[in-house]
Amino acid sequence: MARYKPTPEKLETLEDVDSALREIGLLEREIESIDGEAQKQIGVIKAAAAKQGEPLRKKIAELSAKISAFAEYNKGDLFKDKKSVDLTFGVFGFRKSTSISVKKTTVALLEKLHLDKYNRVEKQPDKEIMKDMDDESLAQVDAVRKTKDEFFCKPNREEVNKDLLKHAS
Repeated sequence: MARYKPTPEKLETLEDVDSALREIGLLEREIESIDGEAQKQIGVIKAAAAKQGEPLRKKIAELSAKISAFAEYNKGDLFKDKKSVDLTFGVFGFRKSTSISVKKTTVALLEKLHLDKYNRVEKQPDKEIMKDMDDESLAQVDAVRKTKDEFFCKPNREEVNKDLLKHAS
């Protein structure tokens, strides 16, 4: 089968371009409608799944709490030499878990005590502010200003909607 490469229809006048912009507006409107309907359906499905799964999640939480209570009650016997118990249908036990709780003052106190290695600092160039630099200054910091004309087209959705209403009457 031979390949077919479509040749785009040429727009000859500003009226042709305006008509193409109108069509883009109509197509975007249709896409938004399709996406909106899909989001509604997804929301309904998610809500139904959450409702359907709720009793199962509650049962899992109850069974986990019972196993935890059993493990805690029998901790001395079951976990003398090991941290977990392997059974046919799974494993249960205790894990060491460590977390650090900090307050708003922790960062300042670490700095005051010269413990800077314990503070996380992310440094990134701020490109928005760097736009104010001249080209020579940018070159000194291995940066380059790139300027290009990028094409855009944006349909006037309000006019497209008015036109639809006019033709619907």
